[in-house]
Amino acid sequence: MSGFTLTEFQQVVELCFEGADVTALDETVLGTEFGDLGYDSLVVYEIAMRIQDEYRVAIPDEAFDDLRTPGAFIAYVDARIPADR
Repeated sequence: MSGFTLTEFQQVVELCFEGADVTALDETVLGTEFGDLGYDSLVVYEIAMRIQDEYRVAIPDEAFDDLRTPGAFIAYVDARIPADR
């Protein structure tokens, strides 16, 4: 099983925000903070809720302080994703 990847992150963003251009979410921005990418805290929260629902990964509110970039978010989810998904 490959875990949670950038492609899956892009798909979640696309599902959350129909018509969103996810091409800007590529390997070059993995270390860029969400705010610098134009994503406010409500957008990040919506993405987290979708991931919790679809991937069965708990993302507690206190974890958001460490999840400031797409790369950090992907790594967090990847480390916690159930093996049987």
